[in-house]
Amino acid sequence: MGSAVLPGAGVLGHVYGKAGAIMADVSVASPFDEEISAASEQKRSEWMHRRLTLYCMFSIIQFSLETVVRLIILVFRRGSFVQNFVASATGDLLPPVVGIVIFYVGYKHAKHRTLDRLAVIRYSFRMIFLLGGMAFLIRPLFSNAPVPLHGRVLIIHLVGALFLPWTVREAFKILLALCGLALISDFLFVQGTLGHKVFEVFVLPAMGVPGLLFCWFRHSRFKSRFTLEHVLGRYGQLQRELEQARSVHEMLFPNEITEGPFQLRYRYEPMQQLGGDYVYVHRDGAERVNIVVLDVTGHGITAALTVNRIHGELDRLFGENDDRRPGDVLSALNRYFCVSMTKHGVYATAVAVRIDQAGDQLEWANAGHPPPFVLDTQGQCLALDSNAVMLGVLDDPVYDCPTQSQRLVDGDRVVLYTDGVIEAHDARYEMLGIEGFERVLRDRALGRKDEDVSEDLLREVQRFRNGPAEDDVLIVELSRR
Repeated sequence: MGSAVLPGAGVLGHVYGKAGAIMADVSVASPFDEEISAASEQKRSEWMHRRLTLYCMFSIIQFSLETVVRLIILVFRRGSFVQNFVASATGDLLPPVVGIVIFYVGYKHAKHRTLDRLAVIRYSFRMIFLLGGMAFLIRPLFSNAPVPLHGRVLIIHLVGALFLPWTVREAFKILLALCGLALISDFLFVQGTLGHKVFEVFVLPAMGVPGLLFCWFRHSRFKSRFTLEHVLGRYGQLQRELEQARSVHEMLFPNEITEGPFQLRYRYEPMQQLGGDYVYVHRDGAERVNIVVLDVTGHGITAALTVNRIHGELDRLFGENDDRRPGDVLSALNRYFCVSMTKHGVYATAVAVRIDQAGDQLEWANAGHPPPFVLDTQGQCLALDSNAVMLGVLDDPVYDCPTQSQRLVDGDRVVLYTDGVIEAHDARYEMLGIEGFERVLRDRALGRKDEDVSEDLLREVQRFRNGPAEDDVLIVELSRR
């Protein structure tokens, strides 16, 4: 099989370009946007599940330490420990013990149950709400100490925000719930004027600003990082799939012919990992070699899929009748394009040649393709110009692609190529062109009767070209020796 130069940098740029275009157009929800959104929410749900478990453990430790500290204070307080314990049980010891029970139940529930995304969020809300209810309603019932509403709203909300990966909207909802509990506590247990209580309505939500800012920063960072990781993961998956597709696609290309009176070699450089240039070879029953070179419009996967279909159609055509002349082959392909491809906006240029190994005639037909060159041993170069329009433009009976013939003797060389060769441009954006490639062919092939020059021709195109390929490049060399 002919060697192929398969650059991957163009694919990476193409993937990032597509990803950037998708992410930029936020007004249109694409399947890729929805996929990233669903995957990020699933990832955040798993993250929140783990952090909810940690938050419950932290709260259990916190209330346990508070209980221990209060017991130590009772030990060193004047009077009997039992009397002090009974007197302080409800006001000082009951709230932390209740907190331990609540968060232990929450820990067991979060640790051993499978919770979906919404269930995890609801459960985190319940934990914070129960903690707020205990701080603002239960403690004041059993203690005469003033309730620091602002500080408790700030601490409860900020600690929850530090542990639990809420969005800003979710953090704002729990902030409203905490502010509501704090206002109820203010109206029930705090002495003050009506103006003071109305003032608290506007001040308490401000205590949640640090938690809201932290949630905004963390969620934005998480979403950006996850999007990048997801795109890179999909790129890696795409690369693996393209490698597999490339292996299947390369199976369609023929083996080089290196023995016998006629030898065939080619070099292929797709712009991306897959391309739309293709060479098809068929030996018929009369030992004639049929060669078809095609250039499908477009690049990449779409063009490669089209090539797969064309390969199957060519197999069918030669399977039904392997005595088809080049013009008949292209006419049949044109009909196939008009029926199956044109409605999808897919066209192709093609050139077909047939060589009789027992004779000296080269039959050919050209459907809008760059002209192949026939180079003889004296340096004379004959261009096989197009004698029909490209495939898919005109349908029967208007379409006509006649077969022409040309004498081919020992030492002659036929070089077929695609437009990626002649459209290569240098740093001044001057294209190589048909005449330029003819000069390269003369320079490289003249005097090298028994040598393969397709590799040299590709290297000369690459040397002339400024930067990576902007189109698929295929060079096919058929020589008679």
